[in-house]
Amino acid sequence: MTDGTRALSAASLLGRPVRMRGIRLGRPSDVLLDRATMRVVGLEVTCGDDAQRFLPLAAARVHDDEIAVRSALLLLEGDDLAFYRRRGRLLSAMRGRGVTLAGRPVGVLRDVLLDAEGAVTLLEVETRDGRDPVRIRVPLDSTVAIADSPATAA
Repeated sequence: MTDGTRALSAASLLGRPVRMRGIRLGRPSDVLLDRATMRVVGLEVTCGDDAQRFLPLAAARVHDDEIAVRSALLLLEGDDLAFYRRRGRLLSAMRGRGVTLAGRPVGVLRDVLLDAEGAVTLLEVETRDGRDPVRIRVPLDSTVAIADSPATAA
């Protein structure tokens, strides 16, 4: 997936253009995660013609300044996009949901950090330290849960 071994913020993928041999095809608008494994399956990409397409992460190479693809045909649309949406979780829909650690509330999800293969290893969670919000990183393991619906204000 990536050039390096450092953790990569899923949100940082949204700021990188998708290019084929230097030609800009579009920009990611969301990150799609597998529901069961919490691994990035791919990216929803808004293309130059304003169409939404799906880019399987396995078909892309993530660089610091772009997401490179070998062919524009790798950007799937229509039924293929709907197939992946039904089976995955969009990062945008997960943001703001409550996170618990061993059953105790920790805060709300803001981002996820990925390893070189696209697996989520850490959750970036916003919590309150007094009155000010603080972002902490929580290792993803079997004791961590993300709520099925957005967090409500306390």
